[in-house]
Amino acid sequence: MDTLERLKGLLSEVYDGAIDTSGITTETKLIEDIGMKSIAMLYMAMAIEGEFKVSLSNEDLPKMQTVGDIVRLVESRM
Repeated sequence: MDTLERLKGLLSEVYDGAIDTSGITTETKLIEDIGMKSIAMLYMAMAIEGEFKVSLSNEDLPKMQTVGDIVRLVESRM
């Protein structure tokens, strides 16, 4: 499973299955398109760290504007 598909699974988990991840692409904006709030971003960061065995810092969170930003960040740390 590629990074994007794994991230879509994490998004579904963070939102308890309440969002449809089928249309999520690397261009999907976390705030504007998904409506992600700061607390969900923290949960997402923790889920990413657990799933991909990477470490994220507080400075990484503002860089995560799109799903593609997360993909690139994760892949650069793997």
